[in-house]
Amino acid sequence: GNALLHSFWDYEAERSFRWCLKLEPENAMCYWGLARAAGDERSEAFIKEAAKRKASVTDRERLYIEALEARERTDRLRDRGDDYRDRARDYKKVLETICVKYSEDQEAKLLLALANMGDSRYGTEVVLREVQSKQSDHPGVHHYRIHNWNYHEPEQALKSAKRYGELAPNIGHALHMPGHIYATVGMWKEAANSMDAATRTEVRHMHERQVYPFNYWNWGHNRAYLSYIQEELGLPELAIAGARDLIDAPQDPKSNDKSPYSPHSQGIRSMARVLVKYERWKELLDTRTIPWRDSKEDQLLKAYVEARAHFGLDDLDAAEKAMSALDKLKEEKSVERIYKIMSVELKARLAQVKGDTLLGLGLMTEAAEKQFELQKSDNDPPHYPQVLFNALGDAYLKAGSKDLAIAAFEKALKLTRNDHFALIGLERAGKPTQIKTPETERAYNTDSLEKFGPKKWSPIAAPSLEATDVDGNAVKLTDLAGQNVILVFYLGKECPHCLKQLKDLKAKSSDWKRLNTVVLAVSGNTTEQNRSLLGDEAYQGIRFLSDKDRLNAKRFLSYDDFEEMDLHATILIDKEGKLRWSRVGGEPFEDMGFLAKSIEAMR
Repeated sequence: GNALLHSFWDYEAERSFRWCLKLEPENAMCYWGLARAAGDERSEAFIKEAAKRKASVTDRERLYIEALEARERTDRLRDRGDDYRDRARDYKKVLETICVKYSEDQEAKLLLALANMGDSRYGTEVVLREVQSKQSDHPGVHHYRIHNWNYHEPEQALKSAKRYGELAPNIGHALHMPGHIYATVGMWKEAANSMDAATRTEVRHMHERQVYPFNYWNWGHNRAYLSYIQEELGLPELAIAGARDLIDAPQDPKSNDKSPYSPHSQGIRSMARVLVKYERWKELLDTRTIPWRDSKEDQLLKAYVEARAHFGLDDLDAAEKAMSALDKLKEEKSVERIYKIMSVELKARLAQVKGDTLLGLGLMTEAAEKQFELQKSDNDPPHYPQVLFNALGDAYLKAGSKDLAIAAFEKALKLTRNDHFALIGLERAGKPTQIKTPETERAYNTDSLEKFGPKKWSPIAAPSLEATDVDGNAVKLTDLAGQNVILVFYLGKECPHCLKQLKDLKAKSSDWKRLNTVVLAVSGNTTEQNRSLLGDEAYQGIRFLSDKDRLNAKRFLSYDDFEEMDLHATILIDKEGKLRWSRVGGEPFEDMGFLAKSIEAMR
C-alpha cells in the first residue's frame, strides 16, 4: 500500500491497506495508510482510528500518526477559511523530527520531499539524492523528481523520466508523468509514447476492475494530454479520435460531468483545440461535433470557436454575432481570465479583417502576452486553444513584416518547445529551424504500445450471472441476449431503501418495456422470500433472483470482501451482454430518469 501511494495509485493502495486491516484489525498503521489513501472526508475518521491505537505502536510510528494529525488540523483551518500561510507546516515539522531522529528512515524523507515540492526545488532535490544513494530504484525518488522539476529546469528529471516507467510499468501514473517532462522539453515523440502507454494501461485496469471513465480521473487526463501531444506531432486525426473517445465516454450524474476535469469536459476542450489549430472551421460549426452544455465555460468556448470559424469562412456578420455572445460573459468570474484574452484576440482579428492592420497587430500583441502568461501557469495541457504568438506571427507575415513574424514565432517556441505550428511559421518566414531535443527520441509507433492495453475505452463483457428465480429455475445473462438488462443487487427484504428503489423501478415499467429492457433484482433472499415479494403488486414485473452464496454479487463487485457484507449495485448491461454503466456503494441508485436516458443512448 505504501509503495502504491508513492505512485499516487490511491485506489489500489486503499485495497492493500484494507487487506492489512482484515489481517490485523488493531494495527494502527493500517489506519494510517487508509487515511493517506482515502484523500477525502473519510481521511479524518481513519486518522482518529490510528490515533486511538497510538499506545500500541513504536515511537517512530507514533510520529507518523501525529504528522497526519497535524496535517488534518491545518486542513480544518483551510476549510474554515482561516488565514494561515502553510497548510503543511506542522505536518512537515513532525516529518523533519522523524528524519532527524531516525536518519535511516528513507520513507519519512520521501514524504518530506513530497510535501516540499514547489516550495524548495533545490532542497527537495537534495533530499531525493540522499534517498537515491541508498535506494537507487525507489519509485518515489523518480516520481517526485519529475513533479519537482516539471515546469522549471525539466532537464533535471530526464533520467528519472526514463527510469520511472521502467520501475512501475503497470501503473498508469508512472507511465504518464514522464510524458510531462518530455512535453515540457519538446520531446514530443517520447511524450506520445508515455501518454499513449499510460492511457492504454488505465483502460486495461478499468476493464479488469469494472471501473468506468467517470470514476477514473487519470484516464481522462491521459487521453486529453495525448490528444494535445498528437496535435504537436502533426497528427490531427488521432487527436480528434481521442477527443471523441472522451466526449463519448459514459457519464454519471454523481460525477458531475460539467467539472472541468471530467472526461466529457476534457473531450470538449480537446476537440475545440485541435479543430481551431488545424482550421477545421466547418466541423467546428457542425452541431453534431461538440455537445455544448449550459456551463459558463462551455458558453465562452463555444462563442469563441464559432467566432474563429466564421472569421475563417469570411462570414463577418456571423463572427460579430458570436463575439456579442462572448461579451455577455464578461462579468462571469469563473471565466474572467480567459474571457479577457479571447475578447482582445477576437477584436484583433476583427480589426485585421476591416483593414486596420496597426490596431489589429497591437491588440494581437496584447492578447499574445496575456496568453503566454496564462499557459506558463496552466499547461496541463493548455486550456487556451492556440499559442497566440503563432497567430501574431501569421499576422506579421500577412502584413509583410518577416523579421517581426520571426520574433513572434521564436517567442512561441519559448513557451512551447519545438512547437509544430511555430516551426512551420518560421519556415514560411524564411528561417527554417531544426528540431532540437536534449536527448535522442524513439519513434512514436502505436503498434508497439499494444502490449500495454487497448487504445480506447470500450464496454466489456459482463461477468456470468447464474442465479435462481422464484420457481427454482436457473437464470443466466445469455438467456436474455437481445435485451437490455437493469441488474440490481439489493440487500434483501429487510432494507427499506432497497424496496423503495424496486418500487421506483416498477413504476417505470412502461419505459423499460419500450426500451426492450428487463429488470433483474438479485439478493441473498431465498426463492420463498422472493415469491412472497411478488405477491405485492408494487414489485410485479421485476424478476427476483436468489444469490445464496453471493457468488454473483462478488463477480459484479457488489460484495465487500474486506467487510464481508453486501453492497447496493445498479448495473446496465446492453443487448450484447456488455457492461455500460454501474453504481456500487452504500446506497441504492434512485435516478430512474438517468437510467432511461442511458438505455436510450445504448440503442
